[in-house]
Amino acid sequence: MDQLALYDKILQLKAPWKTTSVNLNESTNIITVKVGVDNTRLICPTCRASSRCYDTRKRQWRHLDTCQFQTIIEADVPRIKCNQHGCLTIPVPWAEDSSRYTQLFESKVVDWASEASILALTRRFKLSWNAIDGIIKRAVKRGLQKRRKVSCLHLFVDETCIAKPREFITVLSNQKGQVLAIADGRSSESLLECFANVPIQYLNKVRSISMDLSTAFKKAVEDRFGRRANKLIAYDHFHIAKMLNEALNHVRTQEVRAMPNIDQLHHYKTRFIWLKGEKTRDKNVQEELKEQQQYLAKTSTVWYFKEQFRAIWNRPKPVQVSRVWQHWIRFAKETGIKPLISVVETVERNLLGILNAMKYGVSNGRAEAINNNIKALARQSRGYRNKERYKTAIMFHFGKLDMSCTTI
Repeated sequence: MDQLALYDKILQLKAPWKTTSVNLNESTNIITVKVGVDNTRLICPTCRASSRCYDTRKRQWRHLDTCQFQTIIEADVPRIKCNQHGCLTIPVPWAEDSSRYTQLFESKVVDWASEASILALTRRFKLSWNAIDGIIKRAVKRGLQKRRKVSCLHLFVDETCIAKPREFITVLSNQKGQVLAIADGRSSESLLECFANVPIQYLNKVRSISMDLSTAFKKAVEDRFGRRANKLIAYDHFHIAKMLNEALNHVRTQEVRAMPNIDQLHHYKTRFIWLKGEKTRDKNVQEELKEQQQYLAKTSTVWYFKEQFRAIWNRPKPVQVSRVWQHWIRFAKETGIKPLISVVETVERNLLGILNAMKYGVSNGRAEAINNNIKALARQSRGYRNKERYKTAIMFHFGKLDMSCTTI
């Protein structure tokens, strides 16, 4: 096999393309592979009609190295003049239209990008940051175009801060930990934009959408799904439990401050014993808790309702759970403790979302895990000054896309 036939095989060239020459420049360690085309066999890339050559344009693409030599593909790319579609450039089989790199080379960079930092890629391939960014963008675009089927049974919504001026993005993911869409901001319009980027045939199959207590996200779901929204919205357990813990600590602080100074010393460092769950309370904590309950009556009351909240949410069989929540809400309001009543009113307003979360056993834990991975990505990259590059990196690493070049 001669060198021309060898590079025909390496580049997987088929008629009308063929290798015409291979030149080695030892001073620069660059191999230039020239590829020609039979201008009498050109067809329109749109309608596949036989067309004549209009003119040519010389272009170069970087290819995978041949041994220790950098390899450049060079070709005079023809433009055809179609009777129906006018002047069009003939696509080359080894690269995408807007790329200066072959598909095999870009696939290699994409494989490395999933494991190494951008700085490492610039050193390994001797490319600029902009060049690598372009390759990653084309890979993500290719993956999104090839994404035909996505799982939307249970969706999760969360926002994350991406810059020091407190710029936010909204991230929509599914139960498999796959990021489906990203949009700027954390408003209802942001979530609607995310919904618009998901194929409608799969979005209509969704059973639950887990989120925090954001009114903007709730409005977006109501606008997109209409009457179905009340059956889809599921509120995360963590955020409501956090509100109860904050109310508990607020009441405890007030009670301790109302005591004489000599008694405050015994009570002011007891915050964390009230926050421990039943499974994490050892014997010493249990005894300390009983002692504190004798002096902090209101704190004990809030703590009781906090524990009841946890018990109701974790019921093994949520039978008639709506009635149980109604009793919990009514008795909590009768205590007259304002911080507790404020949380209870929030629970009452969002009770349907709580019932949906219990019904499907979903929480925003998956979205929070993705959020943590996104922040870890930013730390590993020492931050992103360009928001669009950050969003592209999120889809690249967490979109679970098929970014392979299918035409190779």
